[in-house]
Parts: sequence; structure tokens; C-alpha cells
Amino acid sequence: MNNTDNNSISLLHAMYNEILSLKAGQEKAKLEMKAQIEELKLEMKTSIKDLNLEITVLQSQLENRNISNQHTSPSVSAISSANTICKPVSIFREITLKHIFKMISEDLGIEVTSNEKATLNMCTKLICDDMAAHPSVIALGPNPSWGSIPVALKKEMCARHANIMKDSGIDFTRCLGNWASTARVAHLWRDRHKRLQSRK
Repeated sequence: MNNTDNNSISLLHAMYNEILSLKAGQEKAKLEMKAQIEELKLEMKTSIKDLNLEITVLQSQLENRNISNQHTSPSVSAISSANTICKPVSIFREITLKHIFKMISEDLGIEVTSNEKATLNMCTKLICDDMAAHPSVIALGPNPSWGSIPVALKKEMCARHANIMKDSGIDFTRCLGNWASTARVAHLWRDRHKRLQSRK
């Protein structure tokens, strides 16, 4: 056997040993990775248990707080009903400007001066003008009565009136069933209708 053959055999032995070493390293790496995965799983299980325990504690605290609030705080419906202003008379068409001024003064605590009266008139006129320009009202003819206007449109316009009044510092939205805005808008519309009818 010559030197070349000896060198080749030595090289093959070295390569074989290297392959065995690599395989052993891979096996060791696999075992280490498996151990790390198991450790992570254990940590996750512990974390989930801790998290569930914290959630249970928080839920218990919230339930206790809700029970405490029910005993100490008034309900939302009680608060809202205390703030609402009921209709002054049973028959809607009998609500007058005096009733509305009295509501502004006594229920809202606002002194009725020329400024408040001007605000009310301006907001009411604005809503009536907007309603008169609405396509469904135009379709009714040149001078439709209050009763002929669609109910949904009247409700929408009167709700807008209440919001405009509120934005102007006079909270008509507190009126139950929006009676104040509806009364004023209906009254001004009927007045316009009568005036136009009398001109014919």
C-alpha cells in the first residue's frame, strides 16, 4: 500500500469521525431544544394559571363594586326622570307661550329676558323655514296645514329645534316627549297657515 492510499484512508477516517461528531452534535441540539420547549410549555401553563387567577380576582372585585354601587348610587332612570320636565297641561294644543316661559324660568332656572324671547323666536322661525323648504312639504302645495305634514318629519324638525335651543343655552331637550319645541313649532306654523289663508 503506497502513501497515496494511506493518505486517502486517513482522510476518509477523518471525514467519518467528523460526520459522527456532527450527528452527535445534532442529537444534543435536538435534546436541548426539546428540553427548552418543555420548559416553555411549563412556564406558559403557569402563566395561564396565574392569569386566570388574576381574572377571577378582578371579576370578584367588579361584582362587589357593582353591588356596592347599586346600594349607594341612584339608577340611570331615576336620574333622567328627575331631570325631565313634564307637559304643563294634558291637552297639547292648550300649551301656550306663558307655559314655555314658566318652564324656562322655573325648571331651567333661566331668567326670561328679551334675549331669551328673541332666541326662541329665531330658532322656531329657522325650523319652520327649513320645514317649508323640505321636498315632502313642498309636495303638499303652497300652504299645507300642520296636520298634513308627515309625522316623522315633524318629529325630526322639532328634535332639531330642541337641540338648537340647547346649543343656544336653553335646554329644551329636557322636556318629556319634546313638548316645548313641538308646541312652539306647531304654533308658529299654524299662525303662518292662517295668515296665508286670510290673504286669499
